[in-house]
Amino acid sequence: MDLTDNLVRQIGLVYRAMMRALDAETTPMRMGSGRFSYLFMLYISEGITQQEMAQRLRTDKAAVARTLAQLEVQGYIERRNDPADGRVTRVYLTDKSRRMRADLEAAVQRVIDRLIGDRDPQTQAVVEQALSEMLEHLEPDAPNSHS
Repeated sequence: MDLTDNLVRQIGLVYRAMMRALDAETTPMRMGSGRFSYLFMLYISEGITQQEMAQRLRTDKAAVARTLAQLEVQGYIERRNDPADGRVTRVYLTDKSRRMRADLEAAVQRVIDRLIGDRDPQTQAVVEQALSEMLEHLEPDAPNSHS
């Protein structure tokens, strides 16, 4: 095995390059690559709980709470207690984040376009399927997982 240039390293390099590109695209909006996915999730499912966000993002609740606090300070989201169960916190968009949706989607699409390049749709579908399967095999609860 070539320890200097293997699949793990290549995926890591692609990830870092993609995150730098996303940062460059979203920084003018004061968003940053690590936070736009929270807004995208709310564009689709506004009013979900912090717990649901953590599950969908495959991250811990503390990381979600920290990021939501930053987004709240910036005026992009607001958190409210669920009227039916005060222990549950739901997350909502603000007018500010609703207004920036088109610009944010365009910024992310530019990065996706660069990532895909001139790959034909059939090849792209194969790449997406392979990445999805790799992730599935690495998940802690996957049948073939060795963690």
